[in-house]
Amino acid sequence: MPMTVAGLYPSLHLNLGDCYRRLGDLDLARAHLHRAEAGMAELADDDYGRLIKSGLDRLAEQLTAG
Repeated sequence: MPMTVAGLYPSLHLNLGDCYRRLGDLDLARAHLHRAEAGMAELADDDYGRLIKSGLDRLAEQLTAG
């Protein structure tokens, strides 16, 4: 399945969420996490999709702990 531009949004929101987490703005970090999760349907179940999914899982854990 070819990737669409929408398939890049989960990665974008993952990175923005992580940046906001590092800056201490946990509300914005969570908002970007939710946006990334909402876009996961656009990704295939391939190496890239699994990489983004694992990144989202890590970010969610960090936000829960922090």
